[in-house]
Amino acid sequence: MEDKHIRKEIEALYKISSAITSDMYIEDILKLIVSVTAEVFKSKICSILLYDEKDKVLKIRATQAMSDEYLKKPPLKIGEGIAGKVFETKKPIIVKDVKKEKKYKYRDIAIKECLVSMLSVPMIVKNKAIGVLNVYTTYPHRFTKKEIEIISSIANQAAIVIENTELLVKTKILEEELEARKKI
Repeated sequence: MEDKHIRKEIEALYKISSAITSDMYIEDILKLIVSVTAEVFKSKICSILLYDEKDKVLKIRATQAMSDEYLKKPPLKIGEGIAGKVFETKKPIIVKDVKKEKKYKYRDIAIKECLVSMLSVPMIVKNKAIGVLNVYTTYPHRFTKKEIEIISSIANQAAIVIENTELLVKTKILEEELEARKKI
């Protein structure tokens, strides 16, 4: 049983790292990351929230959840709720039962979606948090050190692909500006 689960975790890491090095669009890579993570860790909802520098909030950027309520959750300010605190401190937080956790912001959605345990880990690139990866279960679950490490690795791989995509976009814009200046 343990060997089978370890094999699944390794396969998940392989799928994600293969997607990151592919020519897939960023949205497709993020969707694959949340889908594979949810499948391997038997998570009802897995989501990536990214920091929006303009609005100074964390917004859902990818999830495999089909819940309208979850998808329509308002953004979180830094330090607000569990994910906002994880982003602020750059440290994972485990919640045994989100319905009983005072700091959890959307208990009504948790009740409706039957969410129980949660692991929220920061997405970090060059010691800078750019978002969080959340994993929810529908049953009480004690996330192990190994699970936290694997999910943190997944979060950091996602952070790298996001950072690389942003750098490519900035490079493209600079190249276009340079070409425009040459023509003038």
